[in-house]
Amino acid sequence: MSTPIKRLEIIKNAIELEDDDIILSQLARLKSEAFDEELQAIVFALENKNYTVAMAAITQWLQSQRAITPWRDPQVAASKLELKALEERLRDLIDRRNARVQQLDEFNDLYFSRLGPLMQQILSLRKTLAELNLRRQQAEFRRRQEDYRRCQHYMAQAVEVLVTLTQRWRDLPADSVQASEARKHLQQQSDLIANLLNEAQELETGLTREEEPARQARDEANEEYEKYREQHHDAEIRLRKGKDLSEEDQNELKRLWRQASKLCHPDLVADDLKEEANAMMVQLNQAKQRGDVKAIRSLVARLQQGFEPLMASDRLNDLERIRKKMTQVREQIDTLVNELAELEKEESWLLVSSLSNMESYFAQQEKALHDVRASLEHQVNEAQLDTAA
Repeated sequence: MSTPIKRLEIIKNAIELEDDDIILSQLARLKSEAFDEELQAIVFALENKNYTVAMAAITQWLQSQRAITPWRDPQVAASKLELKALEERLRDLIDRRNARVQQLDEFNDLYFSRLGPLMQQILSLRKTLAELNLRRQQAEFRRRQEDYRRCQHYMAQAVEVLVTLTQRWRDLPADSVQASEARKHLQQQSDLIANLLNEAQELETGLTREEEPARQARDEANEEYEKYREQHHDAEIRLRKGKDLSEEDQNELKRLWRQASKLCHPDLVADDLKEEANAMMVQLNQAKQRGDVKAIRSLVARLQQGFEPLMASDRLNDLERIRKKMTQVREQIDTLVNELAELEKEESWLLVSSLSNMESYFAQQEKALHDVRASLEHQVNEAQLDTAA
């Protein structure tokens, strides 16, 4: 009831201001709100520009309604209108974010389609090379262990010889030629032991599990390969589903998904409808993944023809709750603004948004990746030869 009252007050003021434009703009809305014969008569008079009759009828109708219509705090109306503006701002930001994410997803799927097999070969070669490097490190570790054990054995023998030479030297007269010769032999044996100690120290440094970085590199290469293979598989499924749709249906799918996501996004609806909105978003995203245009079209129709309004500005009438919701929406707006700013700084977005010739970009990438593959194949061959040797 309050909407026709306010609309007629606007029209009444417009008649007094002699402003046809305002009258016509409000008349179109009033026609859809004319629920009784008196309002319909006012609409008829306004359409025929019989403003004298219309003015009298409006004045009489407003007086009759004020007697039965409860007073409404104007702050509530102002706050609801402000909340509605904030919701529209939030909706636009969500739409911008969704558009950018959708653009990135489409580029990634195209990247997987064009370069995925080549990238998978490269990642497989990196995995093979990492495994060969790990084996080489493990072989080197075993060699050092064997060298260390041999060094220990030689050290034990050298020490036994040193003990024998020391005993012989002690038994000789200090002024004898034999004592001088024995001392020289002791010095040579001591130098040998010192060299063996230095060699042992060097080998100990190499026995600190140097293959651990190589093992980590191998594990990371395996993980990267498996992750990429899974992403490539998912992208192929999405692209196959997309190929089942005509270009017109693909464009409609994108348009309807964005439209529906704006209507039922959980950040936009009243708090008591968030659970329902979440469920609808799940259905919406599942339908998008299936490429089900009919299901998304049905969801949009349900949202547009729903009996209950979803927006908080349409449902709330308590001033305190409206203001609390306004604070919440402002925080969501700030979060989205920051999120969009960060997204637009990312290399992936800077690349996608700057590409003017997608075909040329993929041709350049394909050439570069072929070079990378050739280099890795050469490295793998060399590593295999080293392992065999």
